[in-house]
Amino acid sequence: MPEDNDARLLLQPFLFGDLALSNRIVMAPLTRMRAPLPGAVPNALMREYYEQRATAGLIITEGTFVSDQARGWFGAPGIYTEPQRKGWHEITSAVHAAGGRMIVQLWHQGSVSNSSLVGSGRPPLAPSAVNPEQLVHTGYGVTEMSSAPEAMSLEDIRQTIAEFRHAANVARDAGFDGVQIQGGFVYLFQQFLQENLNLRSDAYGGSIENRARLLFEVLEAVLEVWPAHRVGVKAGPMMSERGGFQSLPSTLPTSEYVYRRLNDYGLSHVMLMRQLADLQGTPLQELQGDAVLAHFRKIYSGTLMLNVGIDASHGDELLERGLGELVAFGRDYIANPDLVERIRVMGPLNEQRPESYYGATSTGYTDYPTLAQIAEREALHA
Repeated sequence: MPEDNDARLLLQPFLFGDLALSNRIVMAPLTRMRAPLPGAVPNALMREYYEQRATAGLIITEGTFVSDQARGWFGAPGIYTEPQRKGWHEITSAVHAAGGRMIVQLWHQGSVSNSSLVGSGRPPLAPSAVNPEQLVHTGYGVTEMSSAPEAMSLEDIRQTIAEFRHAANVARDAGFDGVQIQGGFVYLFQQFLQENLNLRSDAYGGSIENRARLLFEVLEAVLEVWPAHRVGVKAGPMMSERGGFQSLPSTLPTSEYVYRRLNDYGLSHVMLMRQLADLQGTPLQELQGDAVLAHFRKIYSGTLMLNVGIDASHGDELLERGLGELVAFGRDYIANPDLVERIRVMGPLNEQRPESYYGATSTGYTDYPTLAQIAEREALHA
């Protein structure tokens, strides 16, 4: 690590497409359940939360649904109605006024949902009628197991592409600096990529090229709205390793195909997750820890944003090794709105309060103190 802490790579400016970021520290997408149904409208509490964290080089919103049909998590916001646009515009305006940059993660949960959450009157939709066997958050402190979804028709697929295009338009009009497509983990696009969940025999099933088709059709629809240097994708082989999302012999070749093709688009970034779960005995066992980063760095030539299980010291090391250009911090940003300053001065981090990760109030959301606030309190009691 450099003797001058301000010289750390994490704290250096970065050109993100055509956006000048003040540092390479990214606030990762974090579902917090503060936009309850009906409406899933971003609100003043969310504005305060994001504004507090505006010193991040870049903020990525929590996963944000592109339609009623895309819903799969109680309390998560949307980006497809006029009230939602207005709510997000208040937030982006506040972040910009504080000197920050902010993009929205476009989200469709597919089969990892529940009929009570999907607002279309239909059951959850997916490539095939196969239960992914995942827990679904259906209320505050309430989870239920997923069930078999309805297989998407070709018209459903066309509608889904149109919904992403529409959400991209709403995001632009809401003042976001760009978008990220949630293309991985256990959600819709991963369901198409996963052989055991995609049993289709048409143009969207079978070969790797066919299983990846929807992701690239959606990407190209979003690129009709946004220039490529304002669009990113979250993708990779790391999943929950539970239920229907356990890695298969085809998982790595499929992700490699996706990354090779993403090279062709000139995107702002691709977000790559490490895996905290034990991969021993799985087809991905050689990609444990940082190995997955080194593997995909050899394949993808654009900006890589690294995520999951990375602290500041580790993040600097990864940037020094050239494994990525940006580091996205998740839980550290939940408890530390001034994370950039804490990294700059090598200050202590606030203790996490996991019991309030999800909830409806400001508790454990906007009430974590900054270093400056802590110092002020201590001075008052000195």
